[in-house]
Amino acid sequence: MYPTLNDGQSVVSFNWAYLGKKPKIGDVVVLKQGDKEIIKRVQNIQDEHIFVVGDNSQESTDSRHFGVVNVNQIVGKVIYQSNDISCPRCSFAVVGIYGRKDAICSNCGFKLTCCGEP
Repeated sequence: MYPTLNDGQSVVSFNWAYLGKKPKIGDVVVLKQGDKEIIKRVQNIQDEHIFVVGDNSQESTDSRHFGVVNVNQIVGKVIYQSNDISCPRCSFAVVGIYGRKDAICSNCGFKLTCCGEP
């Protein structure tokens, strides 16, 4: 499988997504692994532990290498990948969800509303 995300790609994560809830199989999560944060997909859940994998299984370092992780290591749930939509003003990646008030260009700061207008 090809990677869903590329190095350096911006994402938006919802850091309270699992407050009082457990992740679901298939969720793409940001988790703390050592001194860095990594993004992986939840493949299996057992009690308070999750098995995570990278979408590019040939190249990914994931639970197959470092084992299961505790759910308290999850920093947030990836809810949007920014490189899918370009800013109408400068063509750079939009950070946020296009069509919502929190969508903003990572380069020029152009704010997008429901119709892509300021």
